[in-house]
Amino acid sequence: MPKKEKKAITQDVSEESRVYELGFHIISSIPEEKIAEVVGAIKGVLESKKAAVISEDYPKFKQLAYMIRKESGGKYQKFTTAYFGWIKFEVDASSIISLKEEVEKLDAVLRTLVIHTVRESTLANIKVIQAVKEELKGDKPEAKKEDVLKTPATEAELDKTIEELVVA
Repeated sequence: MPKKEKKAITQDVSEESRVYELGFHIISSIPEEKIAEVVGAIKGVLESKKAAVISEDYPKFKQLAYMIRKESGGKYQKFTTAYFGWIKFEVDASSIISLKEEVEKLDAVLRTLVIHTVRESTLANIKVIQAVKEELKGDKPEAKKEDVLKTPATEAELDKTIEELVVA
């Protein structure tokens, strides 16, 4: 089986700002009280590239879907768990490749993924999802479609919802 080649990020090299999301795994051998320092180092890279943080989710301990190896000091370590977090930010498109490379060089970072996204929150409303699941299960036979689905939200309502979802 041929070895997989790493693909480089391709992009328009322009000076316009774009919104990106950086998903990252932090190695599980880092003590939980040191996670904030690693997140601070990641944010330091973002600051050095003049990125403006829009929202983020503090890393949480997760079981990985498969084992990941990381080289450190000439030796490989194997990880089946890691802390996963993400940061949504806006930055000049021309600096995204170097930003990703600098984050990947941090010893505590196991894996990263950078995606181009939108400023608006793409998180689903958990209450709506739970209500739909209950209705489908038949737990609430009296529930009506109007109770679950509301009219489209105004821009002010969306802004309020985003502010509630943003971790301070």
